[in-house]
Amino acid sequence: MGQPNIIFITSHDMGDWLGCYQHPTLNTPHLDAFANDGYLFSNAYCTSPVCTPSRGAMMTGRYPQSNGLMSLIQEPYSWRLNSGEKHLSHLLHSHGYRTVLFNHQHEAPPDDNLGFQEQPLKESGWFHLITGERIVSAVETAEAVTEFLEECKDTDSPFYAQIGMFETHTPFDWSGAEPDDSNGVEIKSHSAHGTITNKYISGLQGAISYLDKAVGQILKKLASTGLDKNTIVVFTSDHGVELPRCKWQLYDGGLKTALLMRWPEGGVSGGTVCNWQTSNIDILPTLLDLANLPIPENVQGKSFASFFRDEKALPAREITFGMMHAAQRWTESRSVRSDKFKLIRNFTPSRMPIAPKEGFKSHIPGTGPLQERPVVEMYDLAADPQELNNLGIDPCYRAVRENLDDLLLKWLEDVDDPILRGPVITPYHQMATADLKRQ
Repeated sequence: MGQPNIIFITSHDMGDWLGCYQHPTLNTPHLDAFANDGYLFSNAYCTSPVCTPSRGAMMTGRYPQSNGLMSLIQEPYSWRLNSGEKHLSHLLHSHGYRTVLFNHQHEAPPDDNLGFQEQPLKESGWFHLITGERIVSAVETAEAVTEFLEECKDTDSPFYAQIGMFETHTPFDWSGAEPDDSNGVEIKSHSAHGTITNKYISGLQGAISYLDKAVGQILKKLASTGLDKNTIVVFTSDHGVELPRCKWQLYDGGLKTALLMRWPEGGVSGGTVCNWQTSNIDILPTLLDLANLPIPENVQGKSFASFFRDEKALPAREITFGMMHAAQRWTESRSVRSDKFKLIRNFTPSRMPIAPKEGFKSHIPGTGPLQERPVVEMYDLAADPQELNNLGIDPCYRAVRENLDDLLLKWLEDVDDPILRGPVITPYHQMATADLKRQ
């Protein structure tokens, strides 16, 4: 068996909203079938409920505080990878992989090629007014990928194809995806039934269905070329959906993601469910481990490849961490999650969304009813999966909170989190003070 090809597909703002993750109102037959043929990770979490820091951690195997991407790359935030940081594309290119980016990435500005040798769609699509990226529809992206796979079917050199899908980002109609309420709409307890809510969620469901069809095109071509046998395929999302207490928040709704993997020749197949708690910084070292490539010493993620070899192996980790930088109107927060409890520490004053009584007041759900955010939050994840009953100051849970506090503090020290030294200094602040001093 030669070196495996790697296809890494990411979606925006989708959480684990797929039929195979027990979301019955969603029409995702292709990804559901993919899960039934591969591995589904039921407890996969991202490091941040925001695009850039989550994707940066995923593609470097390093936490946002360590790799430099603590918030968004676009202006006016302008965060950048620290000098010397290695993206997955850099690492694979250095080991002889042909590295190709299809559609967008969110780990660097559009003019930074990272470690990609080719970007077939770089001059296609339309400009996103906020990020400055060129965005191409999922279907057009899939067509470009199928052409690439046809080209690769008779070559022996391994390739790495990173594929970014944008449809599931608000307002969901980038490519003309039609709203989908054919199976109803999913309303969680943190949302409210109402015309605006239903319309919003049906738009999200339609965008997910549109993306699923595009992924189906890619998987079909992969099979018809015979490349599927020795290709590791990863599908995941960067963070949770944009609903109250989801995106921008360190609750499970913001941090929980879909994570599906398949590699038939490597034994990653068979419709297996892995219940290990994983972080998206673990994906990079896992891929390198599976490809029998060296994992850089500074990688902070932990390979979970041992599960593919022995399902009785001990989990690679027992806790996951999350961070949210105080961009826009949100708070500076950090979290630690065990199988039973979630602890969140908030470092700047803000308000937090509560369950609305009526539909969303705008297309951005986070603008609903708000309440004061406490310094410490802790939730019993089994008894309170929506994380609504704060046990942070409950004396009965003091020992649990102190243990989680110790774990969180050690992590903050390990990653040299600037929050321990005071308010986080942003690139915008650095630019503003430098400009002032020049005057």
